[in-house]
Amino acid sequence: MILDFTIENYGPFRDPVTIDFRPTALKDPEDGIIRSSDGKHEALCSIALFGPNASGKSRILMALDVLSNMMRFPLPANVPIPFYMPFRLSPQTKGAPVRMSVRFVREDILYDYALAFDSKTIVSESLYYSPKGERSKVFSRDRDGISTNTTPVGRSFKGIAGRVGPNSTAVSVGAQFNDEVCLKAVEEMSNVFVLAGDMNPVINETVRLMNDDPEFKELLTEAMGVADLGISGIDGSLKEKDVMDMRGKIPNQVLGLMMATRATRYNEMDLRMTHDVHVPGITDADRSFPYLIESNGTLRMLYVMGPVIWALRNGGIVAADEFGAFLDDDICRWIVQLFSGSRNTRGAQLILNTHDQLLMDTDGLFRRDQIYFVSKDRATHASSVANLSEYSIRKDFDPRKGFAQGKFGARPKILDEGWFVDGRAQEHRDKEAQDHRPGDVRGDV
Repeated sequence: MILDFTIENYGPFRDPVTIDFRPTALKDPEDGIIRSSDGKHEALCSIALFGPNASGKSRILMALDVLSNMMRFPLPANVPIPFYMPFRLSPQTKGAPVRMSVRFVREDILYDYALAFDSKTIVSESLYYSPKGERSKVFSRDRDGISTNTTPVGRSFKGIAGRVGPNSTAVSVGAQFNDEVCLKAVEEMSNVFVLAGDMNPVINETVRLMNDDPEFKELLTEAMGVADLGISGIDGSLKEKDVMDMRGKIPNQVLGLMMATRATRYNEMDLRMTHDVHVPGITDADRSFPYLIESNGTLRMLYVMGPVIWALRNGGIVAADEFGAFLDDDICRWIVQLFSGSRNTRGAQLILNTHDQLLMDTDGLFRRDQIYFVSKDRATHASSVANLSEYSIRKDFDPRKGFAQGKFGARPKILDEGWFVDGRAQEHRDKEAQDHRPGDVRGDV
């Protein structure tokens, strides 16, 4: 269960920004809140990010993925850190470290992890946890080395510290050598599913889970039925094949790169969906469609629901980029509602970004503190975030109305005014350059 997540000097985020899952003191519905089993910690079950294109919404989710990967996987010696992406439009930041931190609860214990890195080295890193309600250091690290304390946990990690390479996180190496606290921290961050980019790896994993777990397959099939997609069955298989079988099917340069990175095996997926139609003369084979001819909406539903079902059953975190893409608004609302109420017994969480303003609903979908706005300063191109609860709005006020009126920022400013007219291009650029940077619009609405 994530409590908060902070990034600094990453992508368009020059200054620190925090996505805070801790609920505020608002008198909003309680079904948007999940709690640890001992009742000492509580967090929001979902968060929605709204904002214009290129504002940084996707980068927030990617940052969560970067932190998860760096906590889990040590890098080989002398390999550059591939995730270094600082804010490039300031001389003070373009060579400075990227900074990330996360606080989460696992088995009622609070963990606090922080990391800073550049393109070659881990600049600083620390892991604290609170097994009895008191904060205790597991390790801390700077350019001078790794330090521990004299507690049993500190002494245990001290023997691992010498094995940590300059480009790898200490927590990933600690988990690799079975340090108990590092293992718990890494296990929690291994439960993060970031849905962005290529759908195939996620669908591959969904097929594997279907084959390993009949109940998972049944739930997935039922979900496709709930969404009224006309699907009554899903069957798939994965076959591991040698990369050399791809000769003649992909460019030789790509094949060579795969071999150079020792990616000598790959999964070939066979996935078919049975349509719930019974017409004389139509056989079972006719009703079974290969997944590649299914609609974008059907594939998107499969892509999203595999991780959602896994998270709801295991207490994971799903981070969905472009959440509303190809999906009906009613389906999106149903998925969000799965994370609140009685269905979410394992403390699963959802963080999504979307352009679908119909989801900006504080009447039946989200609490006010579950909605964030992501904006980019037109002068510096640095992005920032603001929570809806920071604005003095009435509980019964529809935020979609305020958003449409520009009350919360986070909207593109379209400066058309005769753009596609000869001789007007320079005038358009001059008008855009004179546009003042947005100020603080928080206040009564």
